Amino acid sequence: MNTLRNFHVGEAQLQVESGVDSEAFDAMVSMTFRPELSDPEVRFVNGRTFVVAATVDEQGRPWASPLFGPAGNLLSVVDRRTVHIRPHAGTGDPLIDNIVATGELGVLYFDPSLRRRAKSLGRGQLDEDGTLIYQMHRNYGLCNKYIFKRTHEPAAVVSDQQCDAESSTAEELTVEDRSQLLATDTAFLASFHSDHGADATHRGGPAGFITVIDDSTISLPDYMGNGMFQTLGNLLLDERVALMTVDFTTGRGLHLTGRGQITASEDDTFSERTLTIAIDEVRTSYQDPGTWTDIEAFELRPGLINPATPYLDR
Repeated sequence: MNTLRNFHVGEAQLQVESGVDSEAFDAMVSMTFRPELSDPEVRFVNGRTFVVAATVDEQGRPWASPLFGPAGNLLSVVDRRTVHIRPHAGTGDPLIDNIVATGELGVLYFDPSLRRRAKSLGRGQLDEDGTLIYQMHRNYGLCNKYIFKRTHEPAAVVSDQQCDAESSTAEELTVEDRSQLLATDTAFLASFHSDHGADATHRGGPAGFITVIDDSTISLPDYMGNGMFQTLGNLLLDERVALMTVDFTTGRGLHLTGRGQITASEDDTFSERTLTIAIDEVRTSYQDPGTWTDIEAFELRPGLINPATPYLDR
């Protein structure tokens, strides 16, 4: 029986297997897992030009969606638990349909120029004017690892021509899909827990860190993180998972949803586990991504331990 207040049984299981002191960690995050945004978090959220939304469709499958827009327009904090989101989801993106169907919504606030990220979990409702009214029940910051440093200048006006570009829905990867996955250094996962909600998270690594096994199967390493095991913990209880990448030049979003399996990594200096995803559906969407400028890749090194994580043997 799980007696922790902030971590569910899936997260706690993986923490114990990895030598994390779950009880100490649970007490630590009680100070940071808050339903309301702090003053610095309000400023951070209002200033974002790129976020990733995690949603759940009517079949219970998670999806991840990229959202771009000018600072102060894409997101605006109404109060410490409510954010208005003005999405320009491209044709083919399931974001709006999923919000209408289930209301589940998690948001990853992402600033690669500072290697900073934070996220929240909650529920969304579509207003008559197309704005998403987002009510949050958990907010917290995340570490800066595995983020390719880039600056972003959003498009001043969303291009209808780009948003209405041809999209597609399929059961397998195309040649273009495979190329996009193999070239990416930045990906995003979405998962779901019935009590905690939809969770959006970042995964990064050198180009090629995602392996395309075949047209319906991919894998990626689970590099050392903060020890919470939120995504993999969710997958222990519900195997459904989504992965999304976006081409920062063309705005092509590649959305995958499927079933995840966690296995021990073989001969990987940087990760103990591998996530393999059996793809159920593939979608593409297009948005105007604005202008992105590469600055510096994250240096991948073994043993990137988060000093704040309470490991029993460290």
